[in-house]
Amino acid sequence: MFINIENLYFEYPDGLNAVFSGLNLRLESGWRLGVVGGNGCGKTTLLKLLSGELHGRGRITAGLNFVRFPCVISDGAKTAYELFYEIAPDAQFWQLQKELGLLRLDEEALYRPFDTLSGGEQTKFQLAAVFSQEAFVLIDEPTDHLDLHGRKRLAEYLSGKNGFIVVSHDRSFLDGSCDHILAFEKTGTYLTRGTYSVYFAEREKRRAADAAQKERLEGERARLSRSAARAAGWGANAESAISNKNEKLSDLHAAIDKGYYSAKAAKMQKRAKVIADRYSRADEGIKQLLKGMEETEELRLQPQCFFRPQYVILRDICVSTAQRQIFGGLSLEICEGERIAVTGGNGCGKTTLLRLICGILGEQLRISGEIAVSPRLKISYVPQKCEAAGYLGAYAAEYGIDEWYFKAILSKFGFSADDFDRDMSRFSQGQKKKCALARSLCEKANIYIWDEPLNYLDIPSREQIESAITASGATLLFVEHDAAFVKNVATRTIEL
Repeated sequence: MFINIENLYFEYPDGLNAVFSGLNLRLESGWRLGVVGGNGCGKTTLLKLLSGELHGRGRITAGLNFVRFPCVISDGAKTAYELFYEIAPDAQFWQLQKELGLLRLDEEALYRPFDTLSGGEQTKFQLAAVFSQEAFVLIDEPTDHLDLHGRKRLAEYLSGKNGFIVVSHDRSFLDGSCDHILAFEKTGTYLTRGTYSVYFAEREKRRAADAAQKERLEGERARLSRSAARAAGWGANAESAISNKNEKLSDLHAAIDKGYYSAKAAKMQKRAKVIADRYSRADEGIKQLLKGMEETEELRLQPQCFFRPQYVILRDICVSTAQRQIFGGLSLEICEGERIAVTGGNGCGKTTLLRLICGILGEQLRISGEIAVSPRLKISYVPQKCEAAGYLGAYAAEYGIDEWYFKAILSKFGFSADDFDRDMSRFSQGQKKKCALARSLCEKANIYIWDEPLNYLDIPSREQIESAITASGATLLFVEHDAAFVKNVATRTIEL
């Protein structure tokens, strides 16, 4: 069975540009299809159009019943068991039990209020509920509340399903769960048979071909520019020769020579015009190529060296609340140039460790052990949740960073001029996270401490940050559940 999308057009009422204009796709319902692309390219919009939550012009034909994750939760105080029959009224309970077992979620979670479940438990329950139905499942960002192990298990779970569409920015998750990739790029829409890694390799080949084409056109433009200048000079010299001859020769000879030189000048001018036209075509070719080229702009960190090789020393640290121990017996040294990934399951104390080093823990925690962090150590901290209000200029002034440089980095993150005039409270979660990261990139710090920096970020932004970190030699301590990012960035990993 096929999902056919024909000449689809859609724009939001307050949008400046159409999200889709003349989109045509033919997708097989048996594919495990991953959808990727930059923020705002229409990934979630596509799922909503398929599910019927939004309506555009054009045709979508499939003959399928679509259900979408995340589900609509009517009342978080209801138990997950009660909500199951709202989400999947025609499903059988044994089907839910089967899916819960595959997702490794204890059935006991069904009898607790939905709001009391962890983010990971809520995700697993909703996925189990939608896959309990006889329907084609549309999945939007399922990994946001899952740790590394949870994402790996979810990829294994989905790899056993026959047909779904998933939107995700996690490259390793896409590799483990998908057999086709649909990519929305600036240059167009690309459908690749294979995993994300296969798509990435093909995308890099396209970019290399575009770069070679750009270099060839620029070389031709430079050569034609020189030729046009020479041809224009020849035409001017020929016209000058006619005038000089007319002054020196008799009328008869002047008429003969004038005809000769006029023809020669006309020939030179015609040749100059041909060269100028070719130059114009080459110049236009470069403009069109650059307009469509999918280029990732380079970001830079500004790390500062410290006066000693060990930046942070922790000895036998124990952190607990009145109810439980978060972690204990932890010893850690962070040295100059290290990039350390902190991993572990949800609730094991990763964020607590980062906040401990930053010195921003609450008084309710009990801490023992030796902590050696110099007060002169400059730390740039990006929290897991980034809530900000006000305008970008005031935000930059609050942190003492250069406003122009801050906005230049945001431009590389895809911010438009219109975004610069908006209050940050109106930004999406992804935009708020980019603001926090851009602020950190502007800070001249000894150590960067980032808590889940990639939340809500698209793949191009993740690749930009990876390149900036690895090229800078910065010292970094971070928590991140994107396995590809950890693999590409970390020089060392510690697990709590």
